[in-house]
Amino acid sequence: MADNKKYYYIRLKENFFDSDEIKLLESIPNDGYKFSNILLKMYLKSLKYNGRLMFNERIPFNAEMLATVTGHSLGDVTRAIDVFKKFGLIEVLETGEIYMLDIQSFIGKTTTEADRKRSYRKEIEDKKALGTNVRQNSDKSIPEIEIDKELDIEQELDKELDTEIETPYSKIVSLFENNGFGSVGGITSQNIQDELKDFADNSDVDEATKILQKAIEIAVNNGKNSFSYVWGITKRWYNSGIFTIEALEAEEKKRTFSKGYGNTAKKEKLENGGYGTR
Repeated sequence: MADNKKYYYIRLKENFFDSDEIKLLESIPNDGYKFSNILLKMYLKSLKYNGRLMFNERIPFNAEMLATVTGHSLGDVTRAIDVFKKFGLIEVLETGEIYMLDIQSFIGKTTTEADRKRSYRKEIEDKKALGTNVRQNSDKSIPEIEIDKELDIEQELDKELDTEIETPYSKIVSLFENNGFGSVGGITSQNIQDELKDFADNSDVDEATKILQKAIEIAVNNGKNSFSYVWGITKRWYNSGIFTIEALEAEEKKRTFSKGYGNTAKKEKLENGGYGTR
């Protein structure tokens, strides 16, 4: 008899447990290995709905439901979710949907990983922008891969990605990855989202994107291709109340003027015997 079931699966790389996030996760006293087990089960449960943890097309999994299906206590699952959010492994929307942020690294061909990640992040960002009244996008689910049809389905997925619209998040990711900062994922992915949100809350998404692009440009020009250097720049701007490119340019002009004025005043003082202008 033919097997007509659909099969969902993930492909873990041999260094999966060597990543910083997983090592930190498993180092948590008493709970670490339970959390890594919960994480893997959540990855598997999310496959059917494009990395979203959904009981069906309308009902997202909550902590109580996840406790039941993973075989762990409600307390363990609740603590695990909090840790996963802090580590940038999941994102929980206002609708209650939980997105597994690294899921696109574990499916399909490695040549399509970056494209799938950008498409996946676009879906999350679109839903966040729409807020609690968003409709469920069930038509963007991960291909329902049957073992003997895997290649055909992946080719269809590639065609869909050709029409993808670049989002603010994907622009920043591309800029980082194309300028030698290394691949973006986990904690760095969460940092990008946080920075975009923080600046957008004080201006708008377009200005937030431009600000991050400018910070990356400065880092590259200074030969400092590190994420921490960029975050140092954006932190300084944020703390100084600089949330737009216009404000940044104004601050630069002010600083240049002050520097020039200081040199002029010093020169006049010397010309007048050290007593300044008369």
